Amino acid sequence: MKKLIYIYTLVLTFFASCDISKNDVLPTNSFTKIYDDNRFEQEYYPLDIIQTMDEGFLILAEVKNDQSLFTSVYVIKTDALGAILSKTEMSSPFVMPVNGWQKIGANYYFVCMDETTLTAQLIPVSEAGVIETAIPLNGITYPLVVTGDESNLTILSYDNANSETVISVASTSSQINQQKGYTIGAGVDVEKPIIDHLTRNGDLLPFQVGKTKEGLYYFNGFYNYTFSLVFTNFGDSPTGVCQGQLSQGGISAVSSLGNDIFGIARFNFGDNYIAPTASISTNSITSSTDLEGNTFPEIENKSVVSIIDTGTSEEWLYGTSTQNNQVVLYGFNQSTGTILGTSYLGSGNPYTLAAITTTLDGGIAVLAQTSLEGRFPRIALFKRDKAFLDELMK
Repeated sequence: MKKLIYIYTLVLTFFASCDISKNDVLPTNSFTKIYDDNRFEQEYYPLDIIQTMDEGFLILAEVKNDQSLFTSVYVIKTDALGAILSKTEMSSPFVMPVNGWQKIGANYYFVCMDETTLTAQLIPVSEAGVIETAIPLNGITYPLVVTGDESNLTILSYDNANSETVISVASTSSQINQQKGYTIGAGVDVEKPIIDHLTRNGDLLPFQVGKTKEGLYYFNGFYNYTFSLVFTNFGDSPTGVCQGQLSQGGISAVSSLGNDIFGIARFNFGDNYIAPTASISTNSITSSTDLEGNTFPEIENKSVVSIIDTGTSEEWLYGTSTQNNQVVLYGFNQSTGTILGTSYLGSGNPYTLAAITTTLDGGIAVLAQTSLEGRFPRIALFKRDKAFLDELMK
């Protein structure tokens, strides 16, 4: 009898320990979601993710559109557990969304394109996932990528009439505060990689735009026949250029540490390198092939690379995709460039990285593409808690 009472007490203790009200580990801390669709033939390609103040998420994706040269816009709003609260597929003429999400004031914003005029469209989205009236950004065509700060957006785009890569700073009221175009070079062969990127009929290129810690603008895109990292103060010529190798080599991700030191990833004819503390001159011409860094043979060639400053203890979080169809996360020390840890996400189905964002609880959310039964492209979300990140950064 005493033995039975002992076993019964153990069972009660086990279930009490699993009671969320008595446990510091909340169900929102870590989970994995795959967003399926009963329209099996529909193809979804995730682009970017941002956490809202209610601890839910906004996911930006594109949907293959057989009626257009360009993809359609798809927005998902989830709760804190990743459950879908709403999903919206925008109708024509809104096409070709570009990453990434920006929070300015009470709204969240992304940029897409008007299929008829080719003009960039700024789309406000409420925290609840409600898409509001589009704001045309006149003077900006074929948007490629966007970033922002607390008041303005910085947009990289392509001007096919003048064969220029264009960097613009715009307000949420559509005013263009600064803008400058730089030649990509003449010839069909130079333009083809850009068109293939825009129509999703070729390699997706790692276009980026941003500012250094000192406030100097930069973009990663085509300049003078080559995919290059270009530094600019909106003058007639760039202040500095780190040249790539046509469209087959260059920088795939970049983040500024200040004083001409950057965390970067780069690719070169099938090889992939990571350099957490690369020195790049912002006022001279250099070559990406001269940058230091270690090669990572497991990284899939030309895959998306995301670099996140975790905001704690001078750490970089790198994320990308492996040749074994998993998402891989690397932790690095920003000062020494030493690798701190490695973790892999995804099994069973193939996974490729789309984007990473930090979360309000000190963890991360990783947006990825997966394929069900190897044929149906779908959106996947990995939410991992602060303990996971701390372990990776040991």
